[in-house]
Amino acid sequence: MVEHDDAQLLAALGRAFDAIDPPPEQVLEQARNAFVWQSIDAELAELVYDSETSGDMAVRGSDTREMTFRAPGIEVEVMVVSEHHRSLIGQVVPAQEAAVELLHGGGAVTSRTDALGRFAFDRVAAGAVKLVVVTVTGTRVQTEGLVI
Repeated sequence: MVEHDDAQLLAALGRAFDAIDPPPEQVLEQARNAFVWQSIDAELAELVYDSETSGDMAVRGSDTREMTFRAPGIEVEVMVVSEHHRSLIGQVVPAQEAAVELLHGGGAVTSRTDALGRFAFDRVAAGAVKLVVVTVTGTRVQTEGLVI
């Protein structure tokens, strides 16, 4: 009797199906976008300010977008800067140390806040994103989805 490694068999089948009938690009894109929903169990932080829709002339028309998200006991202030490349910088208020995860169609990236609650992500791809903040006390707060 010949023993087979299930993982090797599944990998071989996957390669065969990819060669014969690859998934459509739109299905792959939808699967990547679904990743943004991975932290659905976190407290939802509501968007309470967005410079893109506020009518604030000092910010409109610039390469900067400012947003504030609020959940009970915590705010997440975010600024998206799109000069040479897209960066996302922000602050957790009240200032505290926390892990901040940026969820996007291509996966997730994690940053840590400093003692003032500040965090940053560099070279962020355009598209749908969410932020998940996990404080040292275990509180999980997730921003509404936004397109940057």
